Amino acid sequence: MIRIIVTDLDNTLLRSDKSISDYTVEILLKCRLKGIKIAFATARSAQAAEKTLKRYKPDIFIGYGGALVIAGEHTIRRFGIPADISYALIKQCLTEPEIFAVAAVNESVALTNNLNVLASRDSSHYKYADFLTDYNYGYLKISVNASSPAAVVRIAANYPMCDMLRYTGENLYRFANRGAVKWNAVKAAADYYNAETGMIAAFGDDVNDLEMIRKCGAGVAVENAIDDVKKAAGHMCGANDDDGVARWILEHVLTL
Repeated sequence: MIRIIVTDLDNTLLRSDKSISDYTVEILLKCRLKGIKIAFATARSAQAAEKTLKRYKPDIFIGYGGALVIAGEHTIRRFGIPADISYALIKQCLTEPEIFAVAAVNESVALTNNLNVLASRDSSHYKYADFLTDYNYGYLKISVNASSPAAVVRIAANYPMCDMLRYTGENLYRFANRGAVKWNAVKAAADYYNAETGMIAAFGDDVNDLEMIRKCGAGVAVENAIDDVKKAAGHMCGANDDDGVARWILEHVLTL
């Protein structure tokens, strides 16, 4: 019996144009009527996911790659990078010529020195920061664009409390608290609702979805997922542009 559905957003629940279809919203609403909780688990910040959250407000929001878990207005779990470590990490990134952009976010601020991000319509919540003065914040996620993986790896070695992740096919890297992974967030959500993780269906497409895909009761890879996710998943569904997640839920959850 599935009690919680956890789904990644980009390239999983959302179509390639970042929209959520009427059909998918309809299926999620049917889940709610049956008492099934819906969780969105995304690398995005709450600010970046605002449009999707207005379209459908989940019971649980797992944001910043697992660094923050919210049920309604209640914060269940938070895995942050302390202000002193955040400042030192960003300062070192600025000294590396192979790192050409930095972004840092928490619940209340989203800062970047990347002019391309600032020009993007989907990133209007960001404000410019040169990071040269003391921005005394603790962040949930620090992202960098780099022309060389080696430069990012060198920096990561100096901050053992942080995990570094490279997004598939991009020159984008994320630093976060080592506890800030989707699987830890999913377990926190399960505890909050007194549910076994075997009662959770998890959907994903990329490397940061792997652990929850492997360890939840039903791990489902979308058709457009990377090969590692497909190999880890016990189930497959259609592609994100074909409402694969919603169609799998209808067939395997709502009709049972």
